[in-house]
Amino acid sequence: MDLAVHAHPAMPASAENAARPCPQSSPLAPEHLQQLSDAKRRARKVRRAASVAALSGWSMLVFACISLALAFFSDWSAWAVGIGLLLVALNELRGSAMLRRADPAGSKVLGWNQLVLAALLVAYATWSLASALRQPPGASLQSGDPQIDAMAAGITSAVTYGLYGTMAILGLLLPGLTSIYYFTRARIVRAFLADTPAWIVEIMRRS
Repeated sequence: MDLAVHAHPAMPASAENAARPCPQSSPLAPEHLQQLSDAKRRARKVRRAASVAALSGWSMLVFACISLALAFFSDWSAWAVGIGLLLVALNELRGSAMLRRADPAGSKVLGWNQLVLAALLVAYATWSLASALRQPPGASLQSGDPQIDAMAAGITSAVTYGLYGTMAILGLLLPGLTSIYYFTRARIVRAFLADTPAWIVEIMRRS
């Protein structure tokens, strides 16, 4: 018995091309992609400053929580430092978010925030130094020999001045230099906004 072989009709070329998935093309023109690439390059310094502020803010937040936990076993000065450090940390994170959105005001927030941190650290070091100098060494630390006691008192005084003096100097120097760094970011943010199309700025703010 003969078996009839029925061949399927050939698919037209137009239907074959329609069934074939076409690659997704970018909705942006090449010049728009180049503008986006240039904008990302210009924004590097701004994003870097925002990352520095975020790291600083989270670090201060950790130290603030530690200070507040230890304040239960200390005097009111520990509470003052912990609360002050907490407020500075939250403001640092707020300024970081502003810089990430390319807001020039964020640099001023961060710059002044670092100056407040410097004042807080210097005030704490000064208070700690004054408190240490007002409290004479205990009787258990006195040997009974006037010369040895005088030498021990001199060493204690030198160590106290060195410790809190170094804290005050570093507390003034490091935040002061960081504040200058933040203040100078305002010019970079304004230049970025001036040289970048508004639609790219909006995309970067949403990303």
